[in-house]
Amino acid sequence: MEDPTHDPRLLVDPKTSAEVFDALDHAHQQLIGAEIAELVAIIHAADLWKIDETAVGEGIEGLMRPGHDGTPEVGEFLALEVGPLLGISASSAICRIGEALDLRHRHPMLWQAVLAGKMRVWQANKICIACSHLSAEAALKVDRAMSAGVGALPWSRIMRALPGQIISADTKLAGKRAEAEREARRVRVSKITDGHVSFFGVVNPVDGILFDHVLTQIAKTLPAGEDTPMCSDLDRRQAAAVGVLARSALGQDSLPTHTLVVHISAEDPALTTADGELTEQTTTTGVARVEDWGPILTDQLPRFLAHSRVIVRPVLDPAGMRPVDAYETPDRMRFAVEQRDPVDVFPWGTRKAGRCDMDHTIAYMDGRRGQTSLENLGPLSRKAHRAKTHGKWQLEQTTPGVFRWTSPHGYHYEVTPSGTTRLFVPVWEPQVLETA
Repeated sequence: MEDPTHDPRLLVDPKTSAEVFDALDHAHQQLIGAEIAELVAIIHAADLWKIDETAVGEGIEGLMRPGHDGTPEVGEFLALEVGPLLGISASSAICRIGEALDLRHRHPMLWQAVLAGKMRVWQANKICIACSHLSAEAALKVDRAMSAGVGALPWSRIMRALPGQIISADTKLAGKRAEAEREARRVRVSKITDGHVSFFGVVNPVDGILFDHVLTQIAKTLPAGEDTPMCSDLDRRQAAAVGVLARSALGQDSLPTHTLVVHISAEDPALTTADGELTEQTTTTGVARVEDWGPILTDQLPRFLAHSRVIVRPVLDPAGMRPVDAYETPDRMRFAVEQRDPVDVFPWGTRKAGRCDMDHTIAYMDGRRGQTSLENLGPLSRKAHRAKTHGKWQLEQTTPGVFRWTSPHGYHYEVTPSGTTRLFVPVWEPQVLETA
């Protein structure tokens, strides 16, 4: 039998099932080892990240606590360096750093279990997140209780025991949270996916039962359709009943007070028909984007926009937009930049452009003409903007909408409307990291 320590990616044509299982086992063990190494590296990064006290005092880089009670503060620019390396946004990096700090400082027994390979990082993080509202003392109680079953009990049994241990750790806090949950009733509607939205919520039990009853009664009055194993006929009719209930409350089919912005290509067949009108019979293959909601097929637009007032506004032509001398960005130019760069242009940025600063890639200087232009503008979150100005991040806009970043530690990234690419990934030799 071949050495199971070989790279499993080279196992192209295994001759025996034993080779396959050896490779699977090896790959899994490597995955666990890599997760532990990443976790420990994040901890070391937090320990070693130093900021000048004068920078804190001057508001250049502030201190923040990404973890919870009992964890140390770190410099806020740490997440900007960690996030791109992990291929995640800065806000996600803050969460990742916080989870690592919580695990190490609030759950020391689970920390040791993870380092020993008895528990996966993601499993420990789930426990840490569930305990995030607890004090450090109460979190330690949960840590002791939950660590007893690690490595011996199935994960599902551990998770079933977790809520009770959290309540037992601080019964007074549990009572306060139950009361707060009653005050935090909510219903959420998702973005459009596959031409539909989903919704979920937390409501008063009586309201929930009544809602279910009303949907069922309306559903029974609707015509039956074809039943399928994945979705019963009653399920579909209850889904349709939601629309019946909403329309009856409004007394109409339209969205009278709701503004929707729909982006559609001028080349779409729906707009190039003989009469130029969208109808139920229009057949297209294009995709429109409903701002803040998601994509939808253009042949669904007639039904989607039925009985609604539609205002068509052509997009701006960037080619005819001249630079201006003023520091302030004209509204038309800002709109054009936001259409080109819909989110923060920092590596793996997620903040919507409309909520970002409009940054001059080459810093604005009084007296220099034509500095405010499409070629020198890009949306940046306030934190990324400060890091660029004061935190040693370097930025070049090589062509309009193409941003090349260099981090303080020399990592290079390119950001375009299509996403983020790391430009150079060095060959790295594994090293032994201290875990104490």
